[in-house]
Amino acid sequence: NTSPAATVTAPTIDTTPPAEPTATLSEDGKTITGKAEAGSTVSVKDDAGNELTHVIADKDGSFTLNLPSAQTNGQ
Repeated sequence: NTSPAATVTAPTIDTTPPAEPTATLSEDGKTITGKAEAGSTVSVKDDAGNELTHVIADKDGSFTLNLPSAQTNGQ
């Protein structure tokens, strides 16, 4: 017995890189808010490359990161 042929369509691969995320540090240096690609992981690292914290951007691309200690711009 031979079944009828089936058609299979491969999914389209997303090759477009996301836009650069935006971020703003709060006045007290403890919170970063911004926009990134929806569902992407946003990480904050120190100068040595150690991750301080991370969060997944929501369905609109918004994110809020609470830092373990207060930072200053450029730190």
